[in-house]
Amino acid sequence: MKETASHSNTPVFAENHSCTKPVLYQHPTAAEMRTSRWAIVWANAKDFAVFIATALICWLVITSILVGLFGG
Repeated sequence: MKETASHSNTPVFAENHSCTKPVLYQHPTAAEMRTSRWAIVWANAKDFAVFIATALICWLVITSILVGLFGG
């Protein structure tokens, strides 16, 4: 028994040649470059939510400092 078990699924090729095409890179089309409206709206909504949260936290901190200094 001189057989060796091969657990690889790698195919055996007859010759060594490249399978690549002459054109390796093509610039994206205008349709591929365009951002969808939903992505823009969603990004703006997230930015607005972060802005509102930051403004609310700043308002609470400033108000608590003023109330602590001058009384309520």
